[in-house]
Formats: sequence, C-alpha cells, structure tokens
Amino acid sequence: MFSAFSETLRRIALDSPWLFPLCFGLMGACIGSFLNVAIYRLPRGLSLSDPPRSFCPQCGRTIRWYHNIPLCSWFLLRGRCAGCGGRISFRYWMVEAVTALLFGAAAWLFSSESLLAQAFICAWLALALTIFCIDLETMVVLPGLSAAAAVCGMGAVVLSPWLIDPDCMRAADAAPLSLLGAGVGYALLRLTALGGRLLFGSKRLPLEPDSAWSLAQADEGEDIILHLPNADLRWSELFIEERNRLVMDGASLFLSGRERARGRLVFTQSAIESEQGEVFQLDRIERAEGTCSSVTMKCEAMGSGDAWISLSIGALCGWQGALFALAAGAVIGLAAAAAAGIRKGEPMPFGPCMLSAAVLWLFFGHQWWTLYLDWLEGFS
Repeated sequence: MFSAFSETLRRIALDSPWLFPLCFGLMGACIGSFLNVAIYRLPRGLSLSDPPRSFCPQCGRTIRWYHNIPLCSWFLLRGRCAGCGGRISFRYWMVEAVTALLFGAAAWLFSSESLLAQAFICAWLALALTIFCIDLETMVVLPGLSAAAAVCGMGAVVLSPWLIDPDCMRAADAAPLSLLGAGVGYALLRLTALGGRLLFGSKRLPLEPDSAWSLAQADEGEDIILHLPNADLRWSELFIEERNRLVMDGASLFLSGRERARGRLVFTQSAIESEQGEVFQLDRIERAEGTCSSVTMKCEAMGSGDAWISLSIGALCGWQGALFALAAGAVIGLAAAAAAGIRKGEPMPFGPCMLSAAVLWLFFGHQWWTLYLDWLEGFS
C-alpha cells in the first residue's frame, strides 16, 4: 500500500512538477507565521503555547484568525494592528515570504528525494531562519534551536546520503559524516574565536591620569552606560558575551559618595570586582563613579553561539559546507557591514552571515564542489 502511494506521488510529481513546490511554498507561508511567534517569544523567555493565540505586543489583544492570514494580512491591515493601530514590523511579512520561498525552492531542487527527506530539509531551513532573525535582532543564539537544527540535518542526511557527500550512498556511511561535519563545524568556530580573542580581543583606551568615570542607568531605563571623558559605552554592547571584561587601572570607586575601593577594577556583566576581592553587584547599585588612568576592554572576537550555528550547518552540509559557511559568511558579513555603515569595532552578528552562506551551499554547493574537484584533477 505504501509503495503504491509513493508511486502515485512520483507520477504526480512527474506530470505536474510545479505542484509540490507550490504546496510546500504555501505550507512554508503558514509555518512562517508560527516562526514569527517563536522569533518574538523565545528570546523573551515566553512560552510558545501560553497564550496559545498570537497577540499584539503593544496592546496585548489577541489577533483574530482573519487578521492573521499569511502573506495577506500585513497588506490588508496596512502594517498596523487592527485593535490599537500600532505599527506591525515588516519583518513579520518577510519571514512568511522567505519561509515560503525556501520551502518551495527545497521542494523543487530536491524533488527526487523522498517527502520525508524534504520535510527534514524544510525543518532545518525553518530553524535556520528562526536563528537568523533572533540573532539579527538581539545578537543572542539559543543553543537549543541549533541542536534541533543539527538533528534535522542529520535526519535529512541519513535519508539522502548524497546531501553530505555526492559519493555517499548508504545511511550507515552518512551518519558518521554528519557527526564529523557537526564536530568540525563547532571546533572550527571555537578555534576561530580563540584566535580572534588572542589577536583582537583586547582594546586599550588611554586616558589622562585621574580621569573621571561614572556608571548610571540609561535615560530609557533599559541599559547601563559607562561615561568616560572621551566615550560613552553601553553595557549591552560591552557584554554581548558573558565572558567579556572591562578593566580599569589606577582606579577609584565611589558608591553613595563614599570610597569603596582603589586600584584595579574589573567590570563584568553583572558586577564590579575590586583588586582586594570585593564584589559589588550592579543590580544593587544606582550609580557608581570614580577616577582611573586607563580602560582595557577584553572581549570575545566572536560569540560562542556562532559555534552552535556552525555545528548545525556541519550536520547537514558536512565539513566542506561548514568551512564554506565560515569563509563565504565572512565575505557576506563584510558586504553587509559596508552597506549598513557599521564601523570597525562595532558589534555585528555573524550567525546570519554564516546561515546565508549555508543555504547557498545546501542548494548549490555540491555542484561547486564537483567543479572544484574536476578542476583539481585537470590541474594535476
């Protein structure tokens, strides 16, 4: 019975090659609507099922089903909430459209694979797009999403071994290659981050002796700002990574008008640590001030979340795809930084660049790899 059903699907695909990509695209638009929920809720620690219905982030009203039709409602509502009239980001429509296009493209390019293999590929694409948007908006990578993408990638590879190696024909051989790709992808980014930290992870801001500094809440109340004579540094940018540190030498610390420490001060994401071993938690401080002679920022050159993204890429695309995502992602990142006017030293998420390169490799990488191997063979 199952073989008859598979044969029927194969005949439909041969007679109407546009049908399955169209169906996958429509399904992708609907899934994209759910991805918007995940993109909004997950970084904020909100449940995906409570409340079960989508709501307006501004007025909190539940969005009615006829105001939540994928690809249509944003235009019909002119980008505004039907309840309060608040603006709805164009990102919501873009996620639905991109998901539809990715699903349709996957169904078209991998039409010779089983529906289950195509479903795993689409699941990987959906998770990749979710990671992409969360990282782009918040510069946060949720390892759970990357791990789920890696599982989907391995599932696709086991069902269609050639995805990870054109010469691989057995699932028993594809699974170890997927694990190897995931491991290489993770290690590659970890080593890159380590090298970047050693080469570029320390930046010194020379100051005049006894330069005044102060630490206070930002006017909008959602950030902390370190005021220096020649710069104002935001906490959200200084401590993108929890392991980042800011060190003041020749410093004094005054809390509530009383001197509490003198010497070297180390600022972490949540506290100030003195040379004498005292720790002052920032959530208990309204304002801190003092003087210092120099400030050194010790930052991770690359976020640790990028290693998780590379792991998920390697599980589906193999070590070649992980390497390509790193190299091509760097090129995409440079182009994006130039287009956005991001200056040297300003934080920028690298995960979206790698994922963009990984999608290119997934759709076209094996053709490129085969051409490269043919070129090497002809050259030798």
